[in-house]
Amino acid sequence: MTGLPTRWRTTFEDQLDDAERRVAQAEGFLASEDGSRALQEAYRAVVAAATVQVWLASPPWRSVLSAPEMQRRVREAFPNQFAVFTSMDMKDVLTSPWPTPAVTPYVAEAKIFVSRIRGDFKAAVGER
Repeated sequence: MTGLPTRWRTTFEDQLDDAERRVAQAEGFLASEDGSRALQEAYRAVVAAATVQVWLASPPWRSVLSAPEMQRRVREAFPNQFAVFTSMDMKDVLTSPWPTPAVTPYVAEAKIFVSRIRGDFKAAVGER
């Protein structure tokens, strides 16, 4: 991605930093046996990383997507396990009790997804 405006580069980096922080929090909640809170943080991490993925594909400084279109594309960018959530009522999903063993694969997938999008971003801006 050539010509990435500084303001947007900072925004992308902040979004990915937030996603990584949320994955770390999710792992902490898993360690303390709080599966529901772990899933909430993992979901938010995936949303943040998926947003960056959409921005990489459709740079927001070139053309702005409508809110419904952005939301649709972000949901389409979700990794496998999280993609199922797009057809569910997220309020119910995220406020329901989740046992830690059931959430562990979601947190692992969120971590891999966030890492992959960080790598995509670095490649797009020419970093190693």
